Amino acid sequence: MELKTLLTDFLKWRVKRISDKRFLIILSILIGILMGLVGSFLKFLITVIEEEVREGILMKHLNWLYFFFPLLGIALVIIYIRNFVAQKRLSQSVPFVLYSIGKRKGFIKSVHMYGHLIASSITVGLGGSVGLEGPSVVTGSAIGSNISQLFHLNHKRKILLLGCGAAAAISALFNSPIAGVIFVLEIILVDLKITFLIPLMFSSASAFIVALAVSDQNKLFGEIFIEKFTAGDVPFYIILGLLTGLVSWYYITTINKLEDRFIKYKDKPWIKFVYAGFLMAIVMFLFPTLYGEGYYTLRKILSGNEIDLFNSTLYTSITNIGEISKESWVLILFLIGSILVKVYAYSFTKIAGGNGGVFAPSLFTGGTIGFIVARSLNNIGFDLPEKNFTLVGMAGMAAGMMHAPLTAIFLIAEITGGYALYIPLMIVVGISYGTSHRYNKYSYFTTRLARNGDLVAHNKDHSVLRNINVQRVIEKDLVCVNVNGNIADLVKAISKSHRNIFPVINDEQELKGVILLDDVRHLIFNQEKYGIPLSAIMHPPPAVVGRNDSLDIVMEQFDKTQAWNLPVLKDNKYYGFLSKSKIFSAYRKYLAKNDEDVF
Repeated sequence: MELKTLLTDFLKWRVKRISDKRFLIILSILIGILMGLVGSFLKFLITVIEEEVREGILMKHLNWLYFFFPLLGIALVIIYIRNFVAQKRLSQSVPFVLYSIGKRKGFIKSVHMYGHLIASSITVGLGGSVGLEGPSVVTGSAIGSNISQLFHLNHKRKILLLGCGAAAAISALFNSPIAGVIFVLEIILVDLKITFLIPLMFSSASAFIVALAVSDQNKLFGEIFIEKFTAGDVPFYIILGLLTGLVSWYYITTINKLEDRFIKYKDKPWIKFVYAGFLMAIVMFLFPTLYGEGYYTLRKILSGNEIDLFNSTLYTSITNIGEISKESWVLILFLIGSILVKVYAYSFTKIAGGNGGVFAPSLFTGGTIGFIVARSLNNIGFDLPEKNFTLVGMAGMAAGMMHAPLTAIFLIAEITGGYALYIPLMIVVGISYGTSHRYNKYSYFTTRLARNGDLVAHNKDHSVLRNINVQRVIEKDLVCVNVNGNIADLVKAISKSHRNIFPVINDEQELKGVILLDDVRHLIFNQEKYGIPLSAIMHPPPAVVGRNDSLDIVMEQFDKTQAWNLPVLKDNKYYGFLSKSKIFSAYRKYLAKNDEDVF
């Protein structure tokens, strides 16, 4: 009770002493600081676990442990969620954030502030083939949402702070403050104004500073020497863009198909664990490059130690007898196999119960494709910069999967310091995005939301319509007439009504038809016609809608019928009418009310 009182007193003091704009800035910085600490701790934790498992165990023992550890990690995650998470599940990554914005006005439960951190660190640390970035975005978004709830901010400011948390998460994990902001603008908050950049930038910058201060891991892949870009390499970058775009399409399609196959086991986590988990373990046993986030593989490629990828695997004997060289096609074929099955390792990890996102798998796949392209061409006589192609390939795949080209460009530029690669980054990202979008209208994040009709945040009209209270626009004051009546009864109803439409109902209040004033205008002044029954002149409505139907569904009916008025039913009985003009009026009022700057 004392804490509640203190909070109430603070809120009163805040209203008097601190303006809304300044308060949002303070909260955005606070969110950035928190995510900077969280992100640094998460990176440290994963580093420790990976070193202990990979360097301390896997490299010193038989490779069959590549089979065991990912299964152990997912089993621990399932146990944790089933026993320590109230709703017995954790929603998956960025799509959940988009759903929360579109359907729940930015409300995210407090369990998501820590649940994903625990689950994803166990999953990734023990080898699950997913990334930490998606769960971290959920964590940051949940922190922003819950802080806004604590201080009783309106839903627009709640969504803004949610975005601040997401930007801070990307900034802290990748040490990329600009990419964090752009990620939010491209994917999370697609309908916000340019003025909202200020709190986003403060949050992202704060997370970056904190992460830089408490962690010695300034760059994800260390210092990388970027070779000079030459115009002669452009045709090969075009090829790389096409490949990453096509592979993105292959990944999105395959992931959705695999998820659909296991949807029947939605409420049976241990069955999914057995089926998908063992398939995941087999794939990772055959291709140990898929173990964990994939950054280990990328570091080896970028450092020129790609031969080390065969150590402590099924293929160790190959390197022992010296059959692998810089010019060998064995490595290339092995990496091609890794790319083709990476999507299965990722999907099976998620389906089996692991917690993680698609950022890291995208970077792994794109970087590997870039390396394969460069190394293959170099083997036949070209002289291409392999590191450049590896880095640019990461951006190409990220853009194709996420449909966020600017995020991909700035992300790779910032985490690698590769600002000299802007031209090839733009070429590859542009082609990859265009190719992927040609075959996939929606990104990996939005595909399933769109299929379920939940992609509200990316459609302003749908978003507004879903936020208008249907009950407030239903007209219940129309004068009804009984189906057993005649025109004389209708004339009496006309004298009492201010509308030109009359619902025809029976004694049980069931809608039997409608009559328009234009239908009887030629009859109401001819008393000889007053005996004509209403059943003879009424006509069925063009369509009916339910009392609980959302307005976007109602508008679909208006578009189909080209009508201006539609009757509303409740439990199959007449309830009222919806007017298109009144909905448009409510739409305009909502826009006017919510158009003011929240910052």
